[in-house]
This record gives sequence, structure tokens and C-alpha cells, in this order.
Amino acid sequence: MSVGLIYISLLGIGVVYALMTGVFGWLSDMVGGGGMHVDIGGHDIAGHLDSIDASHSHPISGTTAATFVTGFGGGGIIAHYLLGYSTVPGLLVASGSGVALAFAAYLALDWLFKQTQGGSEYKVAEATGREAEVISAIPAGGMGEIAYQVRGRRENSPARAVDGTEIPKGRLVVIEKTLGNTFYVRPQS
Repeated sequence: MSVGLIYISLLGIGVVYALMTGVFGWLSDMVGGGGMHVDIGGHDIAGHLDSIDASHSHPISGTTAATFVTGFGGGGIIAHYLLGYSTVPGLLVASGSGVALAFAAYLALDWLFKQTQGGSEYKVAEATGREAEVISAIPAGGMGEIAYQVRGRRENSPARAVDGTEIPKGRLVVIEKTLGNTFYVRPQS
């Protein structure tokens, strides 16, 4: 088998992989968003890690490996057929194009995942120390509701008085702590 056919095969494998991931991703969305799952060695058929942690992405994944194979094949075809390079220089061009394309894919995906994870969701601990307004009176020893601002959004949560006293509707309070989804507040001084 000639080196040119190897390049063509690798490019073909990369293109087929991309088409399969697109079709299977589309089908899984059509079936009901995750109703269809094909697991290949820790990667789903779409080439994403099963558990993506956007704060720390990994440069080696199914997507970047497939992108390297596609870039290697494409670069090899250009070096072999268009530029007429011999085997060793052709391999260097193919390797360089594979690495460059995979690195570009990694950077693009890393940026994309960080952008999509920068949403308005927050950790409950971020609310501690914030000012809130009682929107449903908190009876003595009972539970009411507060509204507060976090990450530019107004949130409502169940609340109790830290000392168990009554807090009327409209009163400003400070969130002292959280336990589960219940916020413990004290009247603002």
C-alpha cells in the first residue's frame, strides 16, 4: 500500500467519524436528548467525554484525536500529491498539519465549553452575607420566603430566622447560612 493511499484512508476515516458524530448527535436529539447513547472507550459517539468539566478541559479527547487523524490525512495528501514530497518530508507535513488542526480544535472547544459554562448558575454559598428582602413573612419558628440578587438575577428561596423570631414581609435581612435549600437570615441592622 502506498503512502498516498494511507493518507487518503486516514482522511476518509476522519471524515466518516465526523459525519457519524453529526448523524448520531442529531438522532439522539430527535429521539429525546440522550435517549440514544453509544459508548466507545469512555467517549460517547459524538466524541465528547462522558463527564465534561469545563473548568479543566483535556487536550486529548476523541474529538481532538479524530481531528488529528483528519489533519494528518489531509496534510499528507497535499504533501504527497500536490507538492510531490517524498515519504519523510511528507510525514513531517502530515504530522504538522494534524497537530495544528487538533490544537486548533482543542482551543475552539475549550473556549466554547468555558463560554457555555459561564451561565447564571451559582453555588448556594455565594448567597451567604448578601442582603435579601422578606417577600413572605417569616413566622416565629416557621418558614417564609426571601428574594435576593446573585449574578445579576433575582432569586427566591425559603428562609427561616436564625434566632427563630418573626420577621415581617418587606423587611431587609442578611443571609447568615444555608442548610439544604433553606436560608437562615437575620434582620439587617
